[in-house]
Amino acid sequence: MLQPGIYNVTASTFTTNQTISFSFVVDSNNDSVISASYSGYTFTGTEATSEFDALMGLFGLQAYYSSEIGIFTDSAYFTNEGTSTMTFGTVSFPVTTYGLNSANEVVNYCGVSATITAYTLEVGTPPGTSLLFIPYIHFAGTSNGTTEDITFQITSMTLRS
Repeated sequence: MLQPGIYNVTASTFTTNQTISFSFVVDSNNDSVISASYSGYTFTGTEATSEFDALMGLFGLQAYYSSEIGIFTDSAYFTNEGTSTMTFGTVSFPVTTYGLNSANEVVNYCGVSATITAYTLEVGTPPGTSLLFIPYIHFAGTSNGTTEDITFQITSMTLRS
């Protein structure tokens, strides 16, 4: 098992119109985010943590879906498909996967009405840290009249030596 240390993480988000690549440097020794970079900008300190949380933390789903994680793992709509060890670059850790209970799942929550046609959410915590990562999420459907098809995934993760 890897010891706590500093992780280099790269990720991408894909929509029908664009692809955006991200990179993070995360210190698992004190569960902090050293830097976050995307679209030509690099953030450090609390700004880096905010960017990380917005894209990878549990409540970061609010940035895309204006709701809390509970709705995206709620057994009324989604099935816990189990936990397995996955490898991202050179780092492996247990990841729990969630999928739809049924095709064209209708979700009504806090004023948001959505018909979800495709959905996969993976959630896990790398070794030596308590930082929650979303290694993969794919959401396709219509929410409050807007059709979306978004994928976010970690493309690589390495532990600095």
